[in-house]
Amino acid sequence: MRPYLNSISSPALRLRWISVQCYEMVLPNGKVIVTDPFYLDAGIFDGIPEEELTKDQKMEKQVYAQRGFSAEDFTGADYILLNHIHGDHCNLVGALWNRFYGRILCPADCAEELAHLFDIPYGAIYPLYPGNTYYFDDFTLKVYPGAHDNRAFREGRFMRPSDPRSGYAGSEGFGLPCPNRSNGLGNLFDFNYLIQTPDNFKIDFQAGRDFEEHVRHVKDECPNLMLCHRIRSYSPEKYADMIRSMGAQLCLPLHHNNARAKDEDLNVFFEKVNGILKDSGSVARGFNPEPYRWYTLQTSLIGE
Repeated sequence: MRPYLNSISSPALRLRWISVQCYEMVLPNGKVIVTDPFYLDAGIFDGIPEEELTKDQKMEKQVYAQRGFSAEDFTGADYILLNHIHGDHCNLVGALWNRFYGRILCPADCAEELAHLFDIPYGAIYPLYPGNTYYFDDFTLKVYPGAHDNRAFREGRFMRPSDPRSGYAGSEGFGLPCPNRSNGLGNLFDFNYLIQTPDNFKIDFQAGRDFEEHVRHVKDECPNLMLCHRIRSYSPEKYADMIRSMGAQLCLPLHHNNARAKDEDLNVFFEKVNGILKDSGSVARGFNPEPYRWYTLQTSLIGE
């Protein structure tokens, strides 16, 4: 008679965080989803004295620039899924599509501009509309309306469409061809979404300023994992409350590179978030992923 097993696991997903809102996710069948593909190599600033950098370059170096990765390090991109088309969310679209020839899923009103930006055939781009459900071979995608964070506008720092800088804002430093319409279109058209695998593992993706509205859209979905924008003004109490209201078991952050603007330690931030969740009786937890490191999500039964 065979001995009893001590444990068993059901794999749901492998994933790693690259930069900003870029996650590389491998489904159990091996297909790869890449969200908001972006990377800014810090090497572009090497040898340039700090005093010679423009204000924008100093911000890009501090907040966005990273080392130790490149577009060649992705394992796949069968699906490229875009929340919006600002430069810090899409500068690797062309490199990944020309390497893997996957499907690009993006807000419909941005599809033509995206094709022109990276010279990608229209047939490779799948335009998405909020309120629709899309049944792809490898997962189901539910698309919800979203809204880009308007912190700069609220603080009185805004740019009119007539401003000549609008054709370059958020693009030039990230390597997008200029001028283009990505700045305005990215501000106007932002989508949130829910990915459901054939094994019923649900991943919620929410970025921008409309979290409370988004929770109402997905109140009956009960996602297992939430990928949630960590806006820099959010306190640990605010973020813990967001995790509780979503009802997910695990939360990973989006756009948390902004913490570097104030030298904030996100490991300390998430320790506080998890302490608040634990004290409230919630079993949900937040997790700050190490860049480029692979993680496996699974349901496990472990003998005591």
